[in-house]
Amino acid sequence: MPGLDAVRSLYAEYAECTKCPRLCESRSAVIFGSGSASADIVVVGKAPGPEEEMTGIPFTGPTGRFFMQLFGRAVDSEDIAALNSIEDNDVFHEELRALIEENVFFTNAVLCFPGEDKEPSAKEISECRQRLHHTVYAVDPKLIIAAGKTAAAALLGKKVRVLDKRGSLMDVPIESPATGRTVRYPMLVVLDPGQVHRSGDQVLVNKKKGKAYQMIEDIKRALYLLKTYETIAGESNGSD
Repeated sequence: MPGLDAVRSLYAEYAECTKCPRLCESRSAVIFGSGSASADIVVVGKAPGPEEEMTGIPFTGPTGRFFMQLFGRAVDSEDIAALNSIEDNDVFHEELRALIEENVFFTNAVLCFPGEDKEPSAKEISECRQRLHHTVYAVDPKLIIAAGKTAAAALLGKKVRVLDKRGSLMDVPIESPATGRTVRYPMLVVLDPGQVHRSGDQVLVNKKKGKAYQMIEDIKRALYLLKTYETIAGESNGSD
């Protein structure tokens, strides 16, 4: 049964995972995920960074905070708009994250910090794929957002040309751990937030240019698709 109990069960199952020897050596904890266990959106990143390693929470480092800011700019919400009056940067990010996580669950392609300036290997990503699929199934979202090529490849089991596929929908087949049947989830691919953050072109957002602006527009598309889905589902449930 999807939901909080299923997510908690998965966390307990993988809290002491030893499938990847190198990652076991470089990590101090398994960074499982955060957000709503019944979220409409699951966001998948690449791997925890050093800040996530310290906090135990995904998307809390500079790249994660940057992604949260872009996500916040894409959301049409008076509550999020009101946060702009907060002068303390840490408080702003804390409040922004709390609002976003009401309807989003965050996790990564691998749950362990791969080490400073190191990438998870293809084998490590493969070893974590079943956990990732089971996490998506447990949350049972209406949409997955894959943040970058590593996340997209981890979900699909094959390489994805993100520059070609960004902003478009792809189909992620996931086998139910309960029934063995295949459940298909729509996935929207966005650019790697780490690469976009390092590019520094967020200064171009107000000019509607650059990769950061593209990410905001792609997240807006994801939210629009979600809203459209909910409208259609509501009309269908209300019909005789």
